[in-house]
Amino acid sequence: MSPSWSAFAGTVLYLDTMVPYALLRRLEPTVQELFARVERGEIRAYSSVLTFDELAYRMLLALVRDHYDGSPLDRLRDDETRMIAEFYPLLAPHLSQLRAFPNWFLVDMTASDLDAMDEAMRRYHLRPRDALHLAAMQKCGCLDLVSNDAGFDRVPQVRRYTL
Repeated sequence: MSPSWSAFAGTVLYLDTMVPYALLRRLEPTVQELFARVERGEIRAYSSVLTFDELAYRMLLALVRDHYDGSPLDRLRDDETRMIAEFYPLLAPHLSQLRAFPNWFLVDMTASDLDAMDEAMRRYHLRPRDALHLAAMQKCGCLDLVSNDAGFDRVPQVRRYTL
């Protein structure tokens, strides 16, 4: 079992998508303290630009689920234009605020990171996005991760913390 992020004694953390998702959805009270420590500069946080792709998609699905019955994925697929038009304006200000959050830095991904993704998938059997997150972690030199994704436990050099 991975320890809680509150046991983290270092100064640099990589935040998986579920961390800002938990913040925006108010799912986990301890995430507020994590972001307060980042804001105060006690922790320097990193994420990949992939985080915002994943976060926007998950948040769109959550907003659809909050407002409509049935499968949010089916509704988004069946009526994509209307769902995005209805819910993205609610989401966009939050994404903008997160992008400007102090002491949280986004790692750019480029085609050259595909080699690292390939190696991580072969070596640790990570899903493609998780392998790209690992490439981003390696790129910024941060192998301490806040994530509920136990797949990262297959990577010996990653120290995973949970919310």
